[in-house]
Amino acid sequence: MIIKRIKAINYKTYLNLDLDLSVERERPIILIGGNNGGGKTTLFEAICGALYGLRIKNKQHFYELLNNGAFNQVEHKIELELTFVGLVLGAEQKYVLKRTYVLNPSEKPVESVSLNMNGNMFVYGTATPPAQRAKSEQQVNKIIKANLPQELSQYFLFDAMQSSKLLEENVFAQIIRDNIENVMGFNKYIQLKKASEKLLQEWTVQRMNAQKEIEEYESLCKEKQQLEAKSQQQSAELDRLYKYLAAMKDDYDKAKAGEEDVNQTKNKIQQLDANIQSTLQKVSEYSNTVKDFIDNLETNVFLPKVASNMSLEINAILKAKEDLKEELKGVYAPEDVFHITECVLNYLKEFALCTSDIDAENVAAYVLAKQKQPNKQDEYAFLDESEVEALKNLLHINGVNEFIQLDKTRQELEERIANLSNQRMQKEALERSQTKGNLELIKEYESKEAQIKKLEQDRQNTSDEIVRLDRRIHQYDVQIQQEPDVKYDTLVKLKPFFEDVANTLLKQKKLLIETEMQKQLNMLLLSYKGCISRVELSDTLENFTIKLYHKAGNEISLNQLNAASKQIFIQVLLKVLRNLGDYNPPVMIDTVMGVLDEESRDVLMEEYFPQLAEQTILLCTTSEIRKDSDYIRLEPFISKTYTLKRNVEEQNTTVETGYFGITLND
Repeated sequence: MIIKRIKAINYKTYLNLDLDLSVERERPIILIGGNNGGGKTTLFEAICGALYGLRIKNKQHFYELLNNGAFNQVEHKIELELTFVGLVLGAEQKYVLKRTYVLNPSEKPVESVSLNMNGNMFVYGTATPPAQRAKSEQQVNKIIKANLPQELSQYFLFDAMQSSKLLEENVFAQIIRDNIENVMGFNKYIQLKKASEKLLQEWTVQRMNAQKEIEEYESLCKEKQQLEAKSQQQSAELDRLYKYLAAMKDDYDKAKAGEEDVNQTKNKIQQLDANIQSTLQKVSEYSNTVKDFIDNLETNVFLPKVASNMSLEINAILKAKEDLKEELKGVYAPEDVFHITECVLNYLKEFALCTSDIDAENVAAYVLAKQKQPNKQDEYAFLDESEVEALKNLLHINGVNEFIQLDKTRQELEERIANLSNQRMQKEALERSQTKGNLELIKEYESKEAQIKKLEQDRQNTSDEIVRLDRRIHQYDVQIQQEPDVKYDTLVKLKPFFEDVANTLLKQKKLLIETEMQKQLNMLLLSYKGCISRVELSDTLENFTIKLYHKAGNEISLNQLNAASKQIFIQVLLKVLRNLGDYNPPVMIDTVMGVLDEESRDVLMEEYFPQLAEQTILLCTTSEIRKDSDYIRLEPFISKTYTLKRNVEEQNTTVETGYFGITLND
């Protein structure tokens, strides 16, 4: 989605705003400057209001939003109009969305909405009949949601000054989880899972008789879920320890026998380190390959499939166009005939070869009447030359589907990644044995053996408890399933299905997010520049967390980061999720520098803003983007610059081209 133009009439500080926000491909930044109170935040709000509508509660609220300079000067109405483009199946669609607000005779605010989609109009308003309004409103909302759903707008249209607050205790985890679920497209499956779980519980409760039974049933189900989760954790830990002991058995036996081969231990450490680095390298390569595959999925997979399915229809259109073109050879357009006729008559009149009263229009009309006319109408006249050329190109698209090879690589990597933790433990144990002797290795090995025995007993106890709970739950299951119930049986299956879908999607995206965040943070987070060894996301969306680890091995506490580092962290996360998510929205940032220090500002100018998005709108003061330094760094990436000027006397804001007097260099 790219915003092309924003218009605002009588909205807050803007009496009549018409701003071109289109960008060039290599210059994705729009820089808009203004002093405090000059209208930057209002411009930000105007774009959001045009997209999602203003929620005007009453007459007083309407006049609060109406420009003060409009009172008793012009009609009391508020208009917001947004022109934007978006891709639909690889083709660019242009949209003009307009919202108008006035007070009706009862002095209640009413809204009218129109959306022009490449000539197709959708119109509705407060006074539109309910059935007609519902249909048009549904179409408009569907188009807006396809480009940038409202629940995602807070992540791409935001105030940088507020972004670091997202890392405050008890806020961060919820915000980040919501971000992951919404931007990555998981929320629909989470919502379906919650909905199916709620329906299942309601349906189960309806089939029980006593409140006591309901409460006990719900309690037993909850207890069983907790035990199953615990059992899974125990099994995973046991599997890891089994593999670790198997890998360390030879070294342990030699240590017990008093044997010590320094060179062999050193070689093994080197081999383990090489395997670890090789896995990390392959993970990075796979991440880049997957990104390329996803970026080109539409071109390599979807479009060739569409072209194949539509080849007969496309060929029919092209043939009809060619036939008509052949038939129209030698037939001239009326404007061409008139122009040629006028030139010839002027020449003849100049040399007195014809009388001066001959009318060019009459001669042109005669010539047109004598022209051969086509036998049939162009039934595809709505397609212009560029669209016909696009159809021709569509037929010649060759698809390359690398999914099978990618999936094979993924399976191989999953095995290697699963073994990473053990390889690191082996390496650390062998390194300690080099400095502290065989006794340290023996102690480590036997400690893990004891840990396994305890875990095995704990897992068995957990399993026994699950079996016991199953018997008690089954008593209720038998009671509520004495009669066949298709609805209940279906609901039982739905919840785990949607949960599996969401977690599987997270698992697929997890490595991409971790790898890209580590790369970006090592470049942009100056307080830990080049020192972040890994970023770790939790495996499920429940109690979702993101952890950072220093190359020294310790975890970096996010809550201990200073305000500037918190802002950088959040902005990096938003950039990564935007690049890996299901949408391609513009990014609009108010108060761009927030609380950043000098070094952080420099790195944002050079490494962040120029590559952030296909369209980045920055709203700032000269203290944030300084004219003598920051502006110079950004200028090669800027398509347009504006300065907002507040007129206190007239009570409105106007827009001047340039950034506080600096004209943009072409």
